Amino acid sequence: MFTILGADGKEYGPVPADKVHAWITTRRANLQTKARREGETEWKTLGDFAEFATPPATASATPESGVAPPPPPGPSTMSPLTGTPAPTGPGAVQTATGPLDITGCIKQGWATGLANYWPILGVSLLVGLCLSIAGVIPLLGILASLVLNGVFYGGLYYYVLKKVRGESTEIADAFSGFSVCFGQLALASIVVILLVLLGCLLLVLPGIYLAVCWMFTFPLVRDKGLGFWEAMELGRKVVTAQWFRVFGLLLLIAVLMLVLLAIPLGIIFLGGASHGGAASYLFIGLGVVGAVLISLGITPFLSSTLMHAYEELFGSSTG
Repeated sequence: MFTILGADGKEYGPVPADKVHAWITTRRANLQTKARREGETEWKTLGDFAEFATPPATASATPESGVAPPPPPGPSTMSPLTGTPAPTGPGAVQTATGPLDITGCIKQGWATGLANYWPILGVSLLVGLCLSIAGVIPLLGILASLVLNGVFYGGLYYYVLKKVRGESTEIADAFSGFSVCFGQLALASIVVILLVLLGCLLLVLPGIYLAVCWMFTFPLVRDKGLGFWEAMELGRKVVTAQWFRVFGLLLLIAVLMLVLLAIPLGIIFLGGASHGGAASYLFIGLGVVGAVLISLGITPFLSSTLMHAYEELFGSSTG
């Protein structure tokens, strides 16, 4: 297994040798690309490893061809999911050409959430706890939540996205928004929240439209390295093209949540319909606890489903 150092300074992998050979063959890496074998700490060029000493004929330029070898893989040359060319920028990031597969996203989200249930749940609880603590800071709580919401969720979505891609993860990934792109995520959080609230206050429907269009803004900033406005514009353009499919996915998720919450909500209703007393409070308490546990329990599946949709819309190959 090898980790590649991209032209953008980011690490890609670990991936098996045959995957690296594929990158070389398709001219997304060359023998000068920096790499590190799993378990080692020293960075070398791919040409220093015996596995790549004799690259495929298309891997590097020859004096006769006069074609310069391509730069190492990075956002400007490689899609994180497929390894196909994907230039950066809001007009160049590869996006889906076909309709969003709603059923496929739910199935894949279930599989990813089930395979990584406890890590995603644990990290989600940790991020949620940190955001809650920031929100209760006296006087500054609302402002802190407004600014940090995108920073926290940008990192959390990035963590889940790496699980979706089958990449190795660590808890630091969930908080990487603070170290990698704090300013852009903070600006995205402020602008998105305020504009969506403004849209809801005016006519409601504009707020709903914008909320759906900008739902992938935070992962776009963290994953693609875009500025907050570029991420918002890219999200708006891509989602608008199939807005009702994306909205349908969210609506289906909401319906599934209501079905799962039907029992605890029914218990709460029964408690409220009672004429007071210990039994009434017991019903309400049990219902609330049940609703909270179910909501937390399905978090890994919901976030995985959303990130599969993100990957299909913004991370898949168009070639």
